Amino acid sequence: MTAPHPALPGWSGGLGPAEVVAGVGRTELVDAVEEAVVAEVAARVTEASDALLDYERHGAAGPAGAEPRELRRPVDLEVVIPAYNESGRLPATLTAMVAFLSEQPWTSRVVVVDNGSVDDTAASVLAVDGRACNVATGWCVEVVAIGCSRAGKGAAVYRGLRTSRSRFVGFTDADLSTPMETFRPVMDALEGGAAAAIGSRHAPGAQIATRQPLGRRLGGAAFRAVSRPLLPGVRDTQCGFKFFDRAAVQSALWRSRSVGFAFDVELLRHVRDDGGRIVEIPVTWTDAAGSSLRPVRDGLAAFSAVARLHAQLGGGRPERPLDEVVAATPRRTSTTPTAALRAAGSPA
Repeated sequence: MTAPHPALPGWSGGLGPAEVVAGVGRTELVDAVEEAVVAEVAARVTEASDALLDYERHGAAGPAGAEPRELRRPVDLEVVIPAYNESGRLPATLTAMVAFLSEQPWTSRVVVVDNGSVDDTAASVLAVDGRACNVATGWCVEVVAIGCSRAGKGAAVYRGLRTSRSRFVGFTDADLSTPMETFRPVMDALEGGAAAAIGSRHAPGAQIATRQPLGRRLGGAAFRAVSRPLLPGVRDTQCGFKFFDRAAVQSALWRSRSVGFAFDVELLRHVRDDGGRIVEIPVTWTDAAGSSLRPVRDGLAAFSAVARLHAQLGGGRPERPLDEVVAATPRRTSTTPTAALRAAGSPA
């Protein structure tokens, strides 16, 4: 059973009314302590997950001596495609992507995350004929499908990224609006130490081959305007082509909560707050027909999500790095919320 937050009514963990009021007034301190706890839990979960995967991969037998289940081996680049009712576009997209990736000097895999589709999205992954192989490296680019029962593109993306063990991992849309040639400068940026390399339709050198309808362009401009204070200097947070150094993005992944249209804004903000460098890659972008976006309903949801992020993250104000928070918090034998607040310097 989870204890209530120490600043909430009804908490009986040793804080008196005056101390509760003082705790409420120190929301930034409470947030810092909670952030440190989340980061620590994320690190432990990642460590335990990696240990379990290594155990299974090296021959752990299942019940009654069954063969160990197949796991996604680490590759240089893992490409996640969130998909909801994409059976019409996926076969051609996957065939083209596998052919392109097989010609590159890095090893790669394509992971389709079926986000509760009611069509043949999962089956369409199996329809991709064979695997393309790179003669020089001997690596064959495979396509796999995993499921995600939680609704929302962000949930599907997080599912793919969190289950990856590859060096670099990211996502792109099934419509191939961003040319696959963008993978090359993305890999160059990540190899050069960037924590995130993202496609941008508004960076210098970018081009729009096929424009969106006027209503969507106006909505996109408004969304960029309200999102800009959260990520100063980032010109395009919504291009569906974003890749990360997996080790650098782990903490940000586990702290992100948005699953709707603002999920990538939150993810990039956490990456930046952790000191990660974000590189925008100019792209030649083509609007693809068949989008499931509903301009009015989805637009309102997107703006509402950004408003919540402003309230949670404090606009463009840089957050205190997590390593500083943890370093400044003495370790105590007690793990109660009261002890955590006192250890961090609260009046409680």
